[in-house]
Amino acid sequence: MKISCRKKTALNSKKDAVLIPVYRNMRPLKVLTGKKIEDQINEMIASDYFSYEEKEFTGFFMEIGGKLKKIYLVTVPKDPADHRYYTELGGSFAKLLKKERITSFSILAFEDIYMEKRDCNFTKSFLDGFFFGQYSFDTFKSKQEKSYLFEEAEVITSFAKLKRFVDENAENWNSIFESVYLAKDLINTPPADMTPQIFAEKALSFADENLKVEVIDDMDVLEKDFPLVHAVGKGSTNLPKFLKIQYNGAPEVDKHVALVGKGVTFDSGGTNLKPTGSIEDMKTDMSGAATVLAVTKIAADTGMKINIKTYIPLVENIIGSCAYKPGDILTSKMGKTIEILNTDAEGRLILADALYEATKTDPELIIDVATLTGACVVALCSHCAGLFSNRKFLAKNMMDTSGAIGEDIWELPLLEAYQERVKSDIADLRNISKQKGEAGSTVAGLFLQEFVDNWPWIHLDIAGPAYLKEPHPVFGNHATGFGVRLLAEFLKNNYMTD
Repeated sequence: MKISCRKKTALNSKKDAVLIPVYRNMRPLKVLTGKKIEDQINEMIASDYFSYEEKEFTGFFMEIGGKLKKIYLVTVPKDPADHRYYTELGGSFAKLLKKERITSFSILAFEDIYMEKRDCNFTKSFLDGFFFGQYSFDTFKSKQEKSYLFEEAEVITSFAKLKRFVDENAENWNSIFESVYLAKDLINTPPADMTPQIFAEKALSFADENLKVEVIDDMDVLEKDFPLVHAVGKGSTNLPKFLKIQYNGAPEVDKHVALVGKGVTFDSGGTNLKPTGSIEDMKTDMSGAATVLAVTKIAADTGMKINIKTYIPLVENIIGSCAYKPGDILTSKMGKTIEILNTDAEGRLILADALYEATKTDPELIIDVATLTGACVVALCSHCAGLFSNRKFLAKNMMDTSGAIGEDIWELPLLEAYQERVKSDIADLRNISKQKGEAGSTVAGLFLQEFVDNWPWIHLDIAGPAYLKEPHPVFGNHATGFGVRLLAEFLKNNYMTD
């Protein structure tokens, strides 16, 4: 959608609707809106039709510039709330406009209402929520409603700083949400329509001179170079792939960040078959892959001054005559041997090969993203991701970014005392602990840590927030795109070159 900004001291919108934030005993608005509009707003506020219930939208029609416009008043706190409040408000407003099929609106900036000149992120947070609320996935509906396409959000402000902020960043905000929508689309797509091959083709479609994409799909090469990826994926007729994506946004420096994403395009559990109630949503087990692809694309589309190498192992974990089995001992790319106790703990296997591959190019940081453990959902519920790291400062920096943009994560421990849980009697490692029901997310994290060779590393377990069955006030339901903005913002704040 187009985002524009006008620096005005009086409201004269040409859009279909106008949104005006209000609060009880607010200072006079006429400097911002003009006396005529302020009088009608005051008349509406004084009526029985209006209440000061927060986040409630009150709509009415009035004439502006010779045309009838839909005016929405929304009650906000007298003092600025945290940014999450406005993100949720933007999501609600998007749903309202979609329902009323309104395709453009002007908003009187929250910064103007509060006379807040220092922080420009209240209106930006609202627009973030509006982007999330505009998303829909109707590809597979046989009878679709007449296409609704939102066109423009216009910010009206009297502050030059806010206008400059919007003008300089609006194009990038669109690019970010194009990639959030990409991740959501990939995750929402049924598994028959999002195989390793189809995912790889999607990644290849983004390749250009700035974004290099390599697909390794020769089974002999995979067996030799990525043996765990080969072992997990060889049971399916949709054969495994390994993607390497490279973005050089800072060619003058040698440093780079490595991103790794779990790409299980469908997870049946293999021989340890998942039960009904758990298997239906397993198209989402490639959410980590979708996330890191989207983040890499954001870096390229917005011209971030950073170098990124992205590694995505793609498999289907299916029962088949060639499928790996409980009791097998597999040898990883690193050379460590792994006793397989459960074929439904396959994500950590393919990540192990990808993580070790990432260490070979001397990265400044490795981040992996995966829908890895149901235990993480038990520990943190469905709105919060688990964070593991072998560096305290990395965990803190990621937590700070999480709080700023409203994508919740919580640090969980990599306790050395539990390291024995992943040791095997007959191999170097085993892929699950024999102690049932104990800290499954930590055990999985300790397993992955075996393959990062003490490189600075963050592991995000997004099993909870990647896909929601009940609507979230910002992300909605089904695929959320969780983690895309989080990682893009984290990299921008901490790893871009000057």
